[in-house]
This record gives sequence, structure tokens and C-alpha cells, in this order.
Amino acid sequence: MLALMLSLPVTLTVMPEPAYAQQGQRESSGFNPLRPLFRLFGIDGGSRKRERPQQEEPAKRKQQARREPAKPVVVEDPKDEDARTVLVVGDFLADGLNDGLVAAYAKTPSIKVDKLIFANNGLSDQPEPDYPTRVTQALQGRDISVVVIFTGAGDARDLVEGGATLEFKTPAWEEAYKRRIDKLAKAVRFQKRPLIWVSLPPTKGPQNRVNLVYLNELTKARVEAADGIFVDIWDVFMGEDGKYTSYGPDVEGTRRQLRPKSGVGFTWPGNRKVAFFCEREIARVIGPSGAFAFDGVEDDPNFIVLTGRTTSPETELAGGEEGLPPPVADTVQHRLIVKGEALAPVIGRIDDYRLR
Repeated sequence: MLALMLSLPVTLTVMPEPAYAQQGQRESSGFNPLRPLFRLFGIDGGSRKRERPQQEEPAKRKQQARREPAKPVVVEDPKDEDARTVLVVGDFLADGLNDGLVAAYAKTPSIKVDKLIFANNGLSDQPEPDYPTRVTQALQGRDISVVVIFTGAGDARDLVEGGATLEFKTPAWEEAYKRRIDKLAKAVRFQKRPLIWVSLPPTKGPQNRVNLVYLNELTKARVEAADGIFVDIWDVFMGEDGKYTSYGPDVEGTRRQLRPKSGVGFTWPGNRKVAFFCEREIARVIGPSGAFAFDGVEDDPNFIVLTGRTTSPETELAGGEEGLPPPVADTVQHRLIVKGEALAPVIGRIDDYRLR
């Protein structure tokens, strides 16, 4: 045993390196009879630890944004000569809404969509944008059936009136802003056109949302005072938890990105969704196919149909000359209706109080 132990170092130095050690890239699988003895004395006999072939680390799964549908190329069917026109008025929000409505009515020959866009001008701009004059010019001499207004995304700021700067939300600012809303609404109503005004949508930032809620409340009150229809889309673009979200169901129920990263404006699915809610109100005014929902009523902006026909087309009231004959004397009908006498109780019926 002693002789064997003394001979070990020599053996190690003269022992040729195994073939598996010379092939560094190949796994060790050969047999070495001295390996157990090397391990006994803590000596590495040149064996290499079997290395598992390095596998490429799987690429980190990145949450790829779902590819949102691009704005489609809308091909409109030819419109009828007497097609009713929906005029969309406002800033860049209205421009997107116009695209959504054009797609909505593309296959409806009796309805067409036109627009009057002030791309970067809201009601708080200085100088005050001349919305009323431009709207009046657009309505005069044209067969516009309904006006849809969508504007005010940048109105939560100070405005200048009469050379004085009015601080946002102050009483003076509020009165000046109301006057601007009234001017625009009255320009539409003076031309005897139905008015639909779309609310501002929520956006990023709690303070921004507070400001926009304030603007919506002011606008809604003034629009309804002018006998207009206020379409509130606020909750439609909020999450179920009551927080802002850029995503939500589109008009087909598929979850889509409805708002851009900036939180202002809409993507194509978002514009189409706003148009969907405007469609419903437009249909209540001019009907889904362009015909007025209430027959016999002229295009009077003071008469806005909300639910379609509510009465029958007959000219005589029920119960007129051809109504039921008067009760005959001494009959059960005469005693009950004319004299007010109680009918004789019927045994077993609920009004037979004799059994109680």
C-alpha cells in the first residue's frame, strides 16, 4: 500500500491526459480505473466535471402591445340627392369624430357627414375664435339636418376678454366661458337646426379630470338651456374601477386601445366609439335612415324627438261620437257607475266579506 501511495504522484505526472480532457467541447463519459482512488486522497485526476451543454437563455417575454387596427380606408356608397347632412363642428376632437361618423354612415345613402374644424382653437383661445360666424355661414343656404359640436380639450386655462386676463375657474372666467358657449349654441339654434354637443372625455391626471368635469358641468347646463342634446361620454371611457384607462371595449366589444399615450384625443377605435354614441342621438332626431323619426313634424329645433312616435296617427280621440253607448237604467252597469251602488258580493270571491 505504501509503495502504491508513493507511486501515485509519479503516475499522475507521466499519465497521459485522457482523450476526453483533450476535447474540451465534448462531454466526459470515459472510464478511468484510478478515479475512485484519486477521490479518496482528494486529488483531481484530470477528470473534468461533466458540463451540461449551455442552453441559450430564453428571451424575456416582453408584453408586446396588441397591434391596434389602423384607420381603415372608408369607401362611401353614393348618397341620395336629398340625403340629410350631419355637420360636425369643433377642434381636433371633432375631426376624429367626423371620421368615425363617416365610417358609421358609409353604407347609408340617406345620410352624409360634413365638417367645420378649428384644429387648434378652443373656446378659451385668444383672440376668441369666431365659431358663431363660421357656423352661421356654414348653415345658411344649406340643408343641414343636425349640428354635432365636440370641442374644448384645451379650455381648462385662463382666458383673455376685454384686454383683461381672467383666471381659470374664477366667477369672471366662468361667466365669460358661459357666454362663449351660449354664442355658439345660439348660432345653431337661430338657424333652426337641432344641436348635439358631446362632452369632454376623461384624461390622465386627477387634477386634469377635475378641470374637465367642471367644464362639462358648465357646458351641459348651457346646452340644455338652449334645448340642445348633451351626449355624456365620460363614464364610457373610464375603467370599471372608476380610474382612467386608455383601453376598453370597442363598438364590437373587443378590448382595444381607445386613447393615445398622451391621454388626449382618441385612436381610431376610440373615435368610432364616440361616433357610436352620437349615432344614437342623431337617430332620435332624424331617424336611423335619415327620415325624421316623427312623421308630420317639420324640421323644428324646438321639437326634438327622443323616443320616436308617441301617439297614433288618428285624428279623433277614442270615446268620441262613435264611443260606447251610455249606461241603461236599472242595469248593473247603471247602478255601479251612475248611482255608485256596490255590487252584490259573490260567495267565495275575495270581496265577499261575509266570510270574515
